[in-house]
Amino acid sequence: MSKRLYPPVRPQSIGEVLDTAFQILAASLLKTLPYGVLTILAGQLENIYNLATGRPMRRFAPRDLPSAIMYAVSVIALLTLWTAMLLRQRAIAQAEPTSIRTELSRALRSLPAQVPMMILNALAVFFGLVLFVVPGLYLLVALSMAVPALVLEGKGPIAAIKYSLLLVRGNWWRIAATFLVTFAIVLVFYFLVLVLAVIAVQFARGADVALVSAASTVFVVALSAFSIPCFAAMTLAVFGDLQARRAAVASGQ
Repeated sequence: MSKRLYPPVRPQSIGEVLDTAFQILAASLLKTLPYGVLTILAGQLENIYNLATGRPMRRFAPRDLPSAIMYAVSVIALLTLWTAMLLRQRAIAQAEPTSIRTELSRALRSLPAQVPMMILNALAVFFGLVLFVVPGLYLLVALSMAVPALVLEGKGPIAAIKYSLLLVRGNWWRIAATFLVTFAIVLVFYFLVLVLAVIAVQFARGADVALVSAASTVFVVALSAFSIPCFAAMTLAVFGDLQARRAAVASGQ
């Protein structure tokens, strides 16, 4: 890909941000899909461990020390893979070479800053939702750019949070609408897969229903792996647009 998709040269409309995100996704999907699959597996590490050891599946908090350790490993793996995927998508969007070793190395080095920042963000959103609901919803969007600020701009945890709040100020509704549209698109794909699975079961009267159900599960997992790069591409597109808007304001345009 020779065209640079990130960062945008000017502020974009919601439609243009969506178009940029899907262009980034199309250009990077094959190279980021393995990260998506690994992210799905990382999110299930604790349950995989529980199944392998004959323990019941976790519903809420980990029940014992081994489960808690697996949960912590799962969270670290998720953060590492998400960060590496975001770095890969940015490199592809900028028409630059990519390297798994470099991506994972940078992702791991960012963890000491990411973990406390994510804890602060989660606590802020949680208490906002519990106490007043509306502040929690606001912070959920307002803090959504903290991770790209830390990973892509090299800011510290507190500086990344402040930068995210600064970027989102005055653009909250735009960002919320953009992510809602993305979420709706992913839901439509999920719905279509489920419909196809039901149709397959109806027509496979002589087939093994268990086999059909297993195939449907594989389709759902594959779609989940696709949705992760999709949201990462949208995050990158939104972040680039907000930076362009901030630069335009700073220059008085």
